[in-house]
Amino acid sequence: MKKVFFLLSIVLLCTTVIFSNELTVEEILDAVDENQTPESITHDGEMIIHRGNRTIEKKFELKAEGKERSFMEFTYPPRDKGTKYLRVDDNLWMYLPGAERTVKISGHMLRQSMMGSDFSYDDQTENRKINDQYKSTILGSTTLDSNEVWIIDLIARDGIDVPYYRQKCWIDKKKLVIHKAELYGRSGKMLKMMYMSEFKDISGKYYPHKIVMEDVIKKGHYTEVIVKDVKLDVKIPEKVFSLRYLERK
Repeated sequence: MKKVFFLLSIVLLCTTVIFSNELTVEEILDAVDENQTPESITHDGEMIIHRGNRTIEKKFELKAEGKERSFMEFTYPPRDKGTKYLRVDDNLWMYLPGAERTVKISGHMLRQSMMGSDFSYDDQTENRKINDQYKSTILGSTTLDSNEVWIIDLIARDGIDVPYYRQKCWIDKKKLVIHKAELYGRSGKMLKMMYMSEFKDISGKYYPHKIVMEDVIKKGHYTEVIVKDVKLDVKIPEKVFSLRYLERK
């Protein structure tokens, strides 16, 4: 009997140690933010917009520092060449080369489609940490495409304006990246599905090289973003994040 109690106590002790070493949901989300937000980044990209049997291809170049500042310039097709976006903190501007004018995008405009894709301007401008925006709960664990993942439920905090009231995310336990997310409106209706894949270890961070945003309300509507030539922690000139640079000819 003493041996049985001794073995039980060992099991309980080991269990306590295991759970004490488990990350809290807040720590998981902080790690996701840290892993997927490099100090700076530059890359080329292709945006492939699917509308049923029709596809539209666009190409762009991006430079960014953290979540606060980014510059994006479209290079293809010819009709979009020279269209540029500048984001500084919560401010977003678009330069239209045909009209040679700059438009500030704010308010309800942020909910609109970016370049005809399934990404909204809101999707591109979000710069706050997940824990600052959402209350979180771990719903459980599962396997997704051979990856062990947590399923985490996010509900918007009171008084915080977010693009999606609720998100349900599948987060890789080893890489600490989001593989899939269901995005819901305040009504409880699912609006979009987002998928991230083809993660590559660059300078110790896992960065997705393919992102898909699917509009679940409009059948056959989804957009792929393929990322190429990624460089992390590079020096970006200060002038890049200015209106003068945005409006250069």
